[in-house]
Amino acid sequence: MHAGAAHPVARRFRKWRKSIMKWMSPLRVTMQELDARLSKIVERAREGPVAVNRYGSPWVWIVSHQAWVQADNLRALVPPGHPLVALREQVEDALRHERALLADLESRYGSTIDAATLFKCLMLQIIYSLEDAQKVHESLAYNMLFRWFVGFEKFADELPGRAEFTRELQAVGADPRAVRVVTRCLSSTFLQESGDGDFRVNRGLLHALSHWASAPDARSHEVAR
Repeated sequence: MHAGAAHPVARRFRKWRKSIMKWMSPLRVTMQELDARLSKIVERAREGPVAVNRYGSPWVWIVSHQAWVQADNLRALVPPGHPLVALREQVEDALRHERALLADLESRYGSTIDAATLFKCLMLQIIYSLEDAQKVHESLAYNMLFRWFVGFEKFADELPGRAEFTRELQAVGADPRAVRVVTRCLSSTFLQESGDGDFRVNRGLLHALSHWASAPDARSHEVAR
């Protein structure tokens, strides 16, 4: 690569930071200015958000369509190069080959939550050492990076209820076939290449799940279902 050429991750990071900075330092106008210069202010809003003040306090925002869509897009908040980005790509690639398993899990357990989402939630529980399904649900309520990782696209996407989420995540975590897919995605090779970094991997749980899912009694239980 040429010494002066920017790395793709660096370019994405600069673009991401620029979009965030637009919201942190917007143009601010009064109602009187809005009345007097509406067309120019609207044109300015195509470049960046404009805050309209009324009686000295924020009242409304004027934003372009593109900015409005990006503002409700969780992907815009994901830091380029974060290890969850690479893991999500790996997981989605693996799940493309497991469509029959996903369909069977949803049918077998009467799932109201997408099975692929539950797979990713189980991975979050392991790699961030979240103690149980309820803690995973609680984390999804405020951690937008986690939300994006498991498959949500917008801030407004509603989380499943705690009770149904807990029941369905526990069901997937108790299925040997599902556990084998999860532990395969979280192989020692992936963890060695990524390093723990931002992760706080519960290696004891990962090892126990891997051992249990590959044990003969787990496979015989699976066949008996």
